[in-house]
Amino acid sequence: MKERKKLFLSAGIIVFAATLFFLISGKRDQVAEASAVGIVKVEGSLNVRTGPGTGYSNVTSGGSNVTLSNGTKVTITGKNGEWYHVKFQQNSKTITGYVYKSYVTVQTGTVRTKIYGLTVTDKTTVRKKASSSAASLKVSKKAVSLEKNQKVRILSESLVKGEKWYRISFTYNKTTCKGYVPSAGVAPTCGTGLPAILKSSAAVTLKKTAGGDTAVKSGQKTVSLKNGKQMTILGQVTISSQKYLYVKVKYNKKTVKGYLEDAVVFLQIVKSEKTSTAATASPTATASPAATASASSTGTAAVTETEEEYKAALKKAGFPDSYLSSLWALHQEYPNWEFTPYVTGLKWSTVIKNESKVGLNLLSVNKSYAWKSTDDGAYDWTTDTYVPFDGSTWVTASKKAVKYYMDPRNFLDERGIFQFESLEYQSDFHSQSGVENILKNTPMYNTKFSYTDDEGTTQSIKYSKAFMDAAEYSQVSPYHLAARVKQEVVISSTLMSSSVSGNVSGYTGIYNFYNIGANNSTTSGGAIANGLSWASSGTTYLRPWNTPYKSIVGGASYIGKNYINVGQNTLYLQKFNVTSKNRYSHQYMANIEAPNSEATKTNTAYGSDKADMPLVFSIPVYKNMPSSACAVPSGGKNPNNYLKKLYVTDQTFTTKFKLGDDGSTVYKLTVANSVKSIEICAKSVNSSATISGTGTKNLSVGTKTYTVKVTSESGSVRKYKIKVTRKAK
Repeated sequence: MKERKKLFLSAGIIVFAATLFFLISGKRDQVAEASAVGIVKVEGSLNVRTGPGTGYSNVTSGGSNVTLSNGTKVTITGKNGEWYHVKFQQNSKTITGYVYKSYVTVQTGTVRTKIYGLTVTDKTTVRKKASSSAASLKVSKKAVSLEKNQKVRILSESLVKGEKWYRISFTYNKTTCKGYVPSAGVAPTCGTGLPAILKSSAAVTLKKTAGGDTAVKSGQKTVSLKNGKQMTILGQVTISSQKYLYVKVKYNKKTVKGYLEDAVVFLQIVKSEKTSTAATASPTATASPAATASASSTGTAAVTETEEEYKAALKKAGFPDSYLSSLWALHQEYPNWEFTPYVTGLKWSTVIKNESKVGLNLLSVNKSYAWKSTDDGAYDWTTDTYVPFDGSTWVTASKKAVKYYMDPRNFLDERGIFQFESLEYQSDFHSQSGVENILKNTPMYNTKFSYTDDEGTTQSIKYSKAFMDAAEYSQVSPYHLAARVKQEVVISSTLMSSSVSGNVSGYTGIYNFYNIGANNSTTSGGAIANGLSWASSGTTYLRPWNTPYKSIVGGASYIGKNYINVGQNTLYLQKFNVTSKNRYSHQYMANIEAPNSEATKTNTAYGSDKADMPLVFSIPVYKNMPSSACAVPSGGKNPNNYLKKLYVTDQTFTTKFKLGDDGSTVYKLTVANSVKSIEICAKSVNSSATISGTGTKNLSVGTKTYTVKVTSESGSVRKYKIKVTRKAK
């Protein structure tokens, strides 16, 4: 039986097409040249510039400015900031120049200049040239050998004596290296589709199975593909060391899928050019484009714009003035990042009121007093204790804390920004090594677990690989999944919650890594039991979760379906649901600090690679926000100014003092004429509060009201009144 190994590519967006190619004869070495086919989309006509910016002159031909009309096909050979370097035929001449990218579309998305992959075997030898007989690449006089799942960047492809090679770059022992490996040793990753083109001197038949003989048919016609045919790679299969690619392709106006040999399918990688310093604002699509600023489709301004122009574009997209300086600073450091306003349409005061409900947002009881709510139901004034809503230590956050954590402006830096990152799986950038970075200082770091699969076979797998599988299955970021589990069940570097022990009484062999269904409960083991009950019941999301693997992968599917794919696609929105669906409820976690905490872990996982990533951040905007960011809650003093006891020595009030009285009761007392003085006594609930108005009071005939003042440690005052009447003689 032939050994079969499948490696499916995951999330991606873009399809390229090449127009430059070499025919493959099998006898001649070939090098793939990258480019992409684009279609001009304008009303009127589009100017072509001599450089990447409106500061450059127009390209001329025959003494006239060159323009492109709607529907014109161009070949994209490079990308320079927000501009495409293109070439095209006009009046029997080949013309090259630059056009602004907003006016050129490719088949399914944005032109990409980088494609990554993962090595599929251990000890992958890297060569200095594209040949198995070439010398090995060496670092510190030692031959470079890559471990399985090593992330590499694919720079180009070549076909040498019938064997395809990738030229790659990678990091090895903290050294950046470049070399060659056989394409069979690397699985390119580009999501749901990787752009490609067929290069073959003869027509190639699309097959139903990898290495099989049965052709794919469209209707009654066999699908036969010719040289230069554009397609999308969906996955790869290796059979007896032969690599096949699973592709989808348009054929007779229908989309068909099947397998082709790796040797005839080539990736498309557009060259990245150095960003120009002469470029100015983005042009308008007219015959004589005006040099005015405009925002890109995602809400950010062109990378070459000035600070004033960039901020103007952000403001036009919907960002308030108070966001602009921080986003400009981030843009300068990370020009590939895109910032989009998530315009909620909600009043800030309304949002804070709804998110400040008792029990909705929790934090540790060990936080200082300013962070914790003293609203009714959140705090017991009679005992000076905070009411727990999960276990014994999680209490309601104060309104000040809600304002601080909900104000996006407090987190517009290179770390906090990740709570606004779109959480879809990006296989170009998410890697197993990145997951390991998140899992550091946990029992899951670089650790395997064993389980029995549905066929009864014992499997052994690293936690990091399980999270990568979960990402592919759910299309949710593996960094988000790993950070979520770390937040939910990791107690220390050596200990995890009983939710994932498999040993909880009544739920032996059940695991819940994301604590899904673990609703707030103050009873011993209550929340964990609730979660395990949910994990053990039902048949959706791979339940019952009777293995760690099912819990990790199935739980990811739950998160994807119920949160990411319904609009709560950032850490922020999962905690603070200000979307139109289930607003102010359906919030994944109760911990108000979770988005900020998980943002730190995600930032760490990306490491230095994040500068090259075209990440998208969706940042909420509210109506009538404060002019500046809400401050960090301050003031760490006890707020309790209640009395525990109030009495007059040897006398009795007509209304008995009750613990919990907020000062609204007037305590009345009538004494005989012979009583010339009384002693007022009081004791505060909290020992740090100060009391005035007590002690001996001389009485005159008639009625007089005495006031006992209680000043809390934080400085707030509460008054209690005693109305004393001394009878006439």
